[in-house]
Amino acid sequence: MLKAHSGKALAMMALAVALAGPAAAQQRPPVVQDQASEIIQLQNRIQRQQFEQQQQIYKQLDRQQNAQPQPPPRVPAFQQNCQIQLSGNSYIRTCR
Repeated sequence: MLKAHSGKALAMMALAVALAGPAAAQQRPPVVQDQASEIIQLQNRIQRQQFEQQQQIYKQLDRQQNAQPQPPPRVPAFQQNCQIQLSGNSYIRTCR
């Protein structure tokens, strides 16, 4: 009888292990990302950081340029077209 009892116990343990096997496999954390997607994410993160650094450099250059006084722009001035007619000791100016 002891052997029958131990055979039943062995069968019960084998059944428990067989049933627990798939459950134990399901309890492992699933792999969320593969290496290719991780590489893409890292590349995107690096590109974003490089872009932000470049923007900061542009801002600093703009601040430096705006801090320096700039000379007034050279704009051509309108000069009147005046004709001078001499008449003896006097002159007549005709402007258009």
